[in-house]
Amino acid sequence: MDINNILTNLNLSKTSSKSYLALLELGKATADGIAKRANTYKANVYDSMEKLANLGLITSISEDNKTIFIPTNPGKLPQIIEDQKEQEINRLDELKKDINVAMPNLLARYNTVKEKDLFEVYRGKKAYKSIIKEILESKPKYWKGFGNFQVLDAFPIDFFKWFKKVNFRLFSTKSNEIKKKMEEAKKGVNVRVTWLPKEIYMPIVWVVFGENVLIIIYEPDLIVLRIKSDQVVKTFSNQFNYLWKKYNKKELS
Repeated sequence: MDINNILTNLNLSKTSSKSYLALLELGKATADGIAKRANTYKANVYDSMEKLANLGLITSISEDNKTIFIPTNPGKLPQIIEDQKEQEINRLDELKKDINVAMPNLLARYNTVKEKDLFEVYRGKKAYKSIIKEILESKPKYWKGFGNFQVLDAFPIDFFKWFKKVNFRLFSTKSNEIKKKMEEAKKGVNVRVTWLPKEIYMPIVWVVFGENVLIIIYEPDLIVLRIKSDQVVKTFSNQFNYLWKKYNKKELS
């Protein structure tokens, strides 16, 4: 166990951590004594002692015109951590409030210069979740495209939260495995599938979701190409609707 590394996670510098450990071993000492024990400079020790005093980890007394530093009981460290945790939560809460106040201005700046057509690439699950949540704010009616329920595999819990109010329509490869996934998805989502021959391999998914086309690679790394373009969305949507009607003998519903 590296105690120095543990102490640095209290927002202490390496020098402050070394100085504190040196003082614990010495019991009490001047800056000179601590510097020698910690193998650092006296000036650094004074800076460290000030930080440690602010945390309540040391105190000091004056003897013979010299400042003597004394460590306090390290048993208070867990409470210091709790105090720092509370301070961080408060800081983030305040930051969130400030961001909400600034948001209209930020959005106004973004909307004045953004291009009408949007082409973006995202990587990883966090980015994927961010896209889906953003699109869901516009209350899309359909998730429609070609895929084998890869989104259910990748996000088995979020899937039902995301799509409980979305019509899920897919062209999927017909297999026992995909049928099982479909039945699982139907437990909480309005799902309809048009089956394609099992010979059709679909490692890449494309869907129309709201006013977006998403082209998604799930393996080996999750990558999403997001296209927000009236022309592109209309083209993909019309193609899907045509094929759906052709294979199902009725309009998309």
